[in-house]
Amino acid sequence: MDPRLKVILYGNPDEELSLLMRLKRLSNYPENCKIISQFGDIVSCRVKRKDLEKLYYSNEVLSLKAPRVIPADNSFGETKGEIINIKRDYSKKNKSNVVFGLIDFGFDFTHEDFIDNGLTRFEKIWIQNTNSDGNNYGYGKIIDSNLINQAIHSEYPFKKAQYHPGKTDLFGTGTHGTHVLGIACSNGKVANKGFASDSPIIAVDMGLNLVNGSNLSLGDSVKLVEGLDFILKNAGDRPVVINMSLGGHGDAHTGQTPVEIAIDNILTSRRGTAIVQSTGNYFQARAHTFGDIREGETVDIPWFFKKRDITPNEMEIWYEGEDELSVIIMDDDGTILLESTPFKDEIIARNNDEVGICLHRKNEPNTAKNHINILINGKQSSKFWKVKLKGSKIKKGRYHCYIERDDKGQSIFLPDIVKTTHTTNSICNSKYSIVVGAYNQDNDLRPVLPFSSSGPTADGRMKPEVLAPGYKIKSSCSSSIRDARASSRLCSKSGSSMAAPYVASIIVKMLEENPALSIFQIRKKLFESCESFNSKNNPLDIFRAGYGYVAPERVLNLKKTS
Repeated sequence: MDPRLKVILYGNPDEELSLLMRLKRLSNYPENCKIISQFGDIVSCRVKRKDLEKLYYSNEVLSLKAPRVIPADNSFGETKGEIINIKRDYSKKNKSNVVFGLIDFGFDFTHEDFIDNGLTRFEKIWIQNTNSDGNNYGYGKIIDSNLINQAIHSEYPFKKAQYHPGKTDLFGTGTHGTHVLGIACSNGKVANKGFASDSPIIAVDMGLNLVNGSNLSLGDSVKLVEGLDFILKNAGDRPVVINMSLGGHGDAHTGQTPVEIAIDNILTSRRGTAIVQSTGNYFQARAHTFGDIREGETVDIPWFFKKRDITPNEMEIWYEGEDELSVIIMDDDGTILLESTPFKDEIIARNNDEVGICLHRKNEPNTAKNHINILINGKQSSKFWKVKLKGSKIKKGRYHCYIERDDKGQSIFLPDIVKTTHTTNSICNSKYSIVVGAYNQDNDLRPVLPFSSSGPTADGRMKPEVLAPGYKIKSSCSSSIRDARASSRLCSKSGSSMAAPYVASIIVKMLEENPALSIFQIRKKLFESCESFNSKNNPLDIFRAGYGYVAPERVLNLKKTS
């Protein structure tokens, strides 16, 4: 059973749980669950806790997963600036036939970059992290263009819409979602005009939660899949490009999470559709290691914690299904906290006090790999733990270890064992999404930015696939919680989050010209137009660059400007 299912197995038997399920056969649904959205064999559903085990063992179910926290990609070098009274005439705009979809948080609908001729370009915003308005998903509320237009012409627009993007701006530097949206969709009134400057916008605000110590945790994997469903249903038959600058450290990095399978099912079944994702900012996170282990051999994996860290911590170990590993955990004074044989779940205890749990699963159904999940509850007081893996039965021997993201107290591996490859984010490894790394566009050498994550995927595929500008990108700045509406402000952020929407907006222009392109044609045209990347200074950087630098003037047949 999925480790997170085991965690939620006990509680109020009548509580309704949100889950992701993979069906064995399309349209053959198990009993006692309510289907909310479906992309091929992946469905989101609701089930009462008392029926959870019955659902898990149903003959119709291949895989069942509990919700997994989805963080926003963190941004770096955030600074605030102001540009006052910049007004340009875009009164003769033609509305694009391509919808721009965005799943993120904090969308400032009062910003001039998203208002044309006094009317909003937002068709709908689904605010997930609030009380239900009775929509089909059962949570959150949906505001449409009629309400938004009324709001932007009122004295207090956020009060009128009952939605203030500044509530999720924890640092006062502008929300992630408004900044990302401006890169792709600005009409040029304040921020530089984006390639998707004419596109109608459908947005999903996943909100902001303090989960697992992360101060940028959004919703979860179920809400993300249902956010995709919301955008696509409201786009109707129109072409659509969806940007997602989201993801954490963990999971198997083989593109076989339910979210990633759903993404591939969407892209291979719907023409005129692209999903663009950031690769992540985890190259320097010191949160990944891998290696090979022989039968009878023991490998030590030192795991270091921040001083006075009281946040939960999590490590995942993925290894080949034909192998068997046993686990020993020792703290910094040599005390053994756990001795576990293969595929046995064990409590981790120190001085008879439970400090965590080690869950060990054989042949996870989507990957066929074995999975060890070590969860610490925040009570441990050690400086480091030593996780010892022993090869009990080995045929292949390869393992990958990931420490999950924790913005308030990130634990790390000992630098000597850190591996910087295979550090793409947890949900960007599907076959057909377009994944973007970040480079420094202000440097003539155009180096990959130090934090931009590296591929390949754990099964050897190229991710990220392209590089785009990601250094101190100026874009639309949202209102703070103290503001009644947006002013003509820009803010500057760095990250692969800033690179992804630039590529997404280029694909919008491609689909405006040919709305029936398949994802295979989109990818081919985009990748063949890239400018090659020179990795002679560091050969491993090729795993961070993919096909090279995205070149809009090539893919769109534009004149290159200096």
